[in-house]
Amino acid sequence: MTARYSETAIANLYGLNSSDREVIQEIGSICQIFSMTPEQVKFKWEAFALNANISLTPSAAYIRLLKNNLQREFNRTLKKRRTGGVSTNERIVTKRAVMPVDLSAYGLDFTTTHDDLDTATHVSTVQDSDTKLSPETHRFLNRPEPYHLDGQYNGQLLRRGIVVDDHPQISLKYLQKPIEPYRYMFEKIRERADESNDRLDYMGEMLSNYYQKTFSNPVRQNQETIFAFGRICSDTNEGKLNEQSVLLETSKELGMGKRVRLDIERLQDYALFPGQVVAVEGINHHGHSFKPPVPPKIDSSKLEFVNNEGKPLEMITAVGPFTLDGDLSFKPLEALVQKCIEDRPDIVLLMGPFIPATHPMIARGKISTSPEDLFRQQIEVRLKNLLDTCTNTQILLMPHANDMTHTYPLFPQPPFKNLQHDPRIKLLSNPSNISINGHVFSIANIDILFRLAKQEVYK
Repeated sequence: MTARYSETAIANLYGLNSSDREVIQEIGSICQIFSMTPEQVKFKWEAFALNANISLTPSAAYIRLLKNNLQREFNRTLKKRRTGGVSTNERIVTKRAVMPVDLSAYGLDFTTTHDDLDTATHVSTVQDSDTKLSPETHRFLNRPEPYHLDGQYNGQLLRRGIVVDDHPQISLKYLQKPIEPYRYMFEKIRERADESNDRLDYMGEMLSNYYQKTFSNPVRQNQETIFAFGRICSDTNEGKLNEQSVLLETSKELGMGKRVRLDIERLQDYALFPGQVVAVEGINHHGHSFKPPVPPKIDSSKLEFVNNEGKPLEMITAVGPFTLDGDLSFKPLEALVQKCIEDRPDIVLLMGPFIPATHPMIARGKISTSPEDLFRQQIEVRLKNLLDTCTNTQILLMPHANDMTHTYPLFPQPPFKNLQHDPRIKLLSNPSNISINGHVFSIANIDILFRLAKQEVYK
């Protein structure tokens, strides 16, 4: 039996008075017909008013429209639940046999049945089928010359030797604030432009402090040599950057974001690419092009060298993926860890992807282990073995856009989360700017050279 609600309670809930008796009666009618409370009707009314862009104060006409909408919604629900006999006007359809569909052409494996999923044990262990050695891994393990040195720079320098001190002497500092989590699904053009301009101003401030120069607007006509900074760009949106299409884009503060042609014909050597931030010196005689003079040669006696008190720093860097395409056994990572145990470096920098989304077994859905479990039992276990053996070694981990265990499939990326189980494992954002014992490292886990080579102009 449907409860009846007093008109006073309805009026107080909706903020109505005695002159709105018709509205109160309509609301009470909705409560009786659809077995709803006045609070439930109020929620429905607020949603209806917001969608219709009308006032939240109910009126008799709009309450009737709400009543009609609720009636139509009720009829649709009732029609779906109706399971009565077939009318004489309806056609009788016999159910055809379901033919199996071959989805192997799409690279997908749907051979696992519902019964298999019910009987499977949900234990965070890596399945043997995922780590079964493939022919590629067998060939890797039996390679004729492991750890072969293909090239070497400054081979005349002496190695550090074995470290006997049990306490690590590594000083790691972040020179730039790491990338913080951000929203990337709703990016506004203005916010993107403001961020690009802020970065340009930041680089300009660093250049001004380093060279002790005051920058001027290169777009304006001038007859004296001035100093300026800006971003390299092209005069066309299509085609590769060339000597005639190089423009210098100023910041909003320096030149209101305007561009000027950069005349580089007199320069004997240069290397420029779109987006590069540069500091220039030159003259803009007619206001159409900025001509930098030929730079003088650098006096090598004035170069500053980092004094590390005679203590060399050894660092091993590796970029993923750390397993072969045939399986997920991570035997290459195991070989790398063994090499690190032999050499005992101060720093081991590992850049993803660690669990790549492009791996054939993962892309085709042929694994039964979650990416998080793969990382914990195939990567973290090996890294822990390295740290337990090499007490002076620190590990730096940087993500990649193809990492399955990272929530940001794009560049830039914040550091990994929930992976730092040892104080000697440092999680870096992508990109990062760090200092290790006075040595500065600017690291970006992206194939930037491939993109720069397509647009770079050099001489």
